[in-house]
Parts: sequence; C-alpha cells; structure tokens
Amino acid sequence: MGNLKMNNKVLIITGSDGAAAQGLINYFADKYEHVIGFSRQQQILYQQESVEIMKVDMLNQNQIQNAIDTIIQKHGKINGWINCVGGFSMGSLIEDADDWEAMHSINFITCLNGCRAILTQLKKQNHGCIINFGSKAALDGFPTAAPYLISKSAVHSLTKLISIEMNDSQARCNAILPGIIDTPTNRIAMPDEDYSTWETTNQIGYKINNILKDSISGELVTL
Repeated sequence: MGNLKMNNKVLIITGSDGAAAQGLINYFADKYEHVIGFSRQQQILYQQESVEIMKVDMLNQNQIQNAIDTIIQKHGKINGWINCVGGFSMGSLIEDADDWEAMHSINFITCLNGCRAILTQLKKQNHGCIINFGSKAALDGFPTAAPYLISKSAVHSLTKLISIEMNDSQARCNAILPGIIDTPTNRIAMPDEDYSTWETTNQIGYKINNILKDSISGELVTL
C-alpha cells in the first residue's frame, strides 16, 4: 500500500518546548509528510524525517510571520495549525496579579498571535484547520485557578469568533479541550493523583486527527 502518511500535507505544532506538543509531534510524525514544530529554544531533536523544528517565539509576531513565509515558500501550503503553547498556575480571582499576566500571555496571547498570523494564508488557500488548546476545566471552573481558567475561556471564545469570521471560506477553526494531560511535569506536580484517569498525548492526537479530517468548525471538542 506504500506510505500511509497524508502525502505532502503540512502540519504546524506550536509550543514544542513542552511535553504535550512533543507528544503530538511524535504522534503525527508518521501521519503527515511534514510536521513542523515551533520552539523558543529549538533544542529538541527528532529521529523522524518528517519532523522539523523551527525557532519561533509565539509572543513575537514578526518571528511567527517569518516562519509562515518560509514554510509557504518551501511547501506551498499549511494544512493544519495546532496552537499548543500553554501553562498552568493556581491563582486567586482578586489576588496573584503576576499569575493573571502570565496566564493571559502564555495561554491566550500566544494563541491569538498564531491565529492572526495563519488566518490570511488559510483564507487564501480556502482550506486548512486551526486547532486551539482549550481546557475542559474552563467549561465549569473550579476554585483557586481563576487566571488559568479565564485565559482558556478566552481561547474558547476566540475559536468560535474565528469560525464565524471564516464562514465564507472552507478553512476551519476548532478547539480541543483536554482534562489533565499525562506529562512528566504534571506527575511531579500531582504525585498522589490517579494517572490512569489522565489523558495521554496519543489520545489527544487521535481526537485532533479526526477533527483535522472532519468538516466541523467552531466546535469545542472534549475527549
């Protein structure tokens, strides 16, 4: 049957400094011809020929646009874009000012920058799909994590607004809303939790892959 990859398709995964994005890169490496990770450090090495890492700070709009221009010049298109930069911090609704700024920046602004940068290209192509990382917890909330939850709620709203703005195009935008992701960092932070109830990057990747192949838009998808 030959190569089972989605031939000549290009998938961008931002935040590849983090464990979640690294897991997704490994998941998609044998499914897409070109999987390109955006990393602030560009230190991660992958064995798969399909994987390339570019040094891109998602808080720097010029770096994002330059990376997109380079990819389009080389490959001619971008089929999928996963905004996977993110972080978590506990914080009070009325205190912890530093947490508010940090969570807004890492969870929402990086996502907004990525969406704004890629939208023009997707509209020009008239195809392609953005996947934003939201949070299942942000749907209902829980105490002492207001900065994180509100930043993720903003991602959910952004996802729906982008879908509305692209309603005259075949390009799409959705969000994946995982629960706790099984990463080494989370295991260290929560050593007494039941890891079997957490979501793996392979499970998340499987769901994202279905979204990328589907025709839905503006959806907040849980696992």
